Amino acid sequence: MISCIVTTYKRPIELLKRAVDSILCQTFQDIEIIVINDAPEDTVQGEVIRKLLNGYNRNIRYAETKMPKGACHARNIGIEIATGEYLAFLDDDDEWLPGKLEQQISCMKENHCALVYCAHYFVNKAGKKRLIREPFAATGIREYEFERLLCCNFIGSTSYPLLRRDAVEAVGGFCEGLESSQDHDLWLRIAEKYPICYCDEPLVNLYYSKDSLSRDKEKVIQGYEYLLKQYEEYYEKDRELKNYRLNYLAFCCLKNGMPGAFWRYWMSAWKVKALSRHNLMAAGRLFYRLGIGVPGQKHNHIKEWK
Repeated sequence: MISCIVTTYKRPIELLKRAVDSILCQTFQDIEIIVINDAPEDTVQGEVIRKLLNGYNRNIRYAETKMPKGACHARNIGIEIATGEYLAFLDDDDEWLPGKLEQQISCMKENHCALVYCAHYFVNKAGKKRLIREPFAATGIREYEFERLLCCNFIGSTSYPLLRRDAVEAVGGFCEGLESSQDHDLWLRIAEKYPICYCDEPLVNLYYSKDSLSRDKEKVIQGYEYLLKQYEEYYEKDRELKNYRLNYLAFCCLKNGMPGAFWRYWMSAWKVKALSRHNLMAAGRLFYRLGIGVPGQKHNHIKEWK
């Protein structure tokens, strides 16, 4: 059985309904649904959620945190409640496509891996869909993806993977002290010990959200710095890897309107390895921002680092 865990925090009820509906529409039906509300102080919202869930002709389990501690705390509560052999998380503003669980469970059983991730659609505020396939994503079973994950989080959001529960529990679940990059942190800990697999099909709709955590710049930097420190021994052993990671962070900071952090990470990358070709990654984005990019050249993607 797959335990489908939805975490919600003061989200408009129609978005939570869309998320729950997308689970109920799955072609794979050996599931349980658990909704964790991380806003227990909002008793009115709690009643609205209960009324929504009671309206379904399904046994959907509902729980509240004792106090708001963030999505990772809520997800860990969901893991404790879950009874399934597999786990799938869904953010309350995202949506699964009907074949997601069926395709991923088939891939997982065939390849005996601990995590299966997928491509997705990004839906902008105008409702237009764009297919996203991460350049680092590698189709099929991968015995050791840890090193490539140290470059960047090509697995993506918690709404994408299907995970083996025993693997998640073995590495300690989500780190509740992190305010961003929590997903990347968990994927790293899993990939360090287990093989993972990629399903090259778009199976999730990721919706634009103006209040997305990724837009909280201080929290974003906190996550970046945590992972640099947490895996410092690997970065210090491989200057090429550290140079790539710093350039990638500079690229992300410039792309997301954080010029101060961009310059800090980019200059650090040059100090690590001045003659690296990866220094051009962030430079390309900078030139694009300044309007001096090469016509027709794309600057919004990343390249394999080796």
